Amino acid sequence: MKYLLFLLTIFSTSAYSTSIEIKGLICAFGEKKNIYETYLFFEKKYISKYLFIKNDTYEVRQNEKRNYSITKNFINIKPFLINKNSFKIIDTEFNRIIGSCKKVDSHQKAIEFIHQLKEKYQHKIDQSLGRILI
Repeated sequence: MKYLLFLLTIFSTSAYSTSIEIKGLICAFGEKKNIYETYLFFEKKYISKYLFIKNDTYEVRQNEKRNYSITKNFINIKPFLINKNSFKIIDTEFNRIIGSCKKVDSHQKAIEFIHQLKEKYQHKIDQSLGRILI
């Protein structure tokens, strides 16, 4: 009986744990899925990194650490819910799917992705402005 109680306790607390197993997400938004944001999860907070263009130059910006919560089915990073199974992003204000994510197993992989994307986009804009030779 002690073992049964022990097992029930372990499984019930892990099912509704307030921590997250995912280290990071790479998410694509928009009709063409060409707007990206990465999310880096820590014990109780997350940060997001995204591309910002200023004076024809891309830069990676980072939001301040924010709280998130998790349920059995969703990661809540207001104003979005991310389904933990399909990784679809739901806008809670309009109650519709606005994008999808791919999980990554380290913060570094998410950071590398957004920086590589920055370089790719910057190269394209530099070419269009004649800053570099094709």
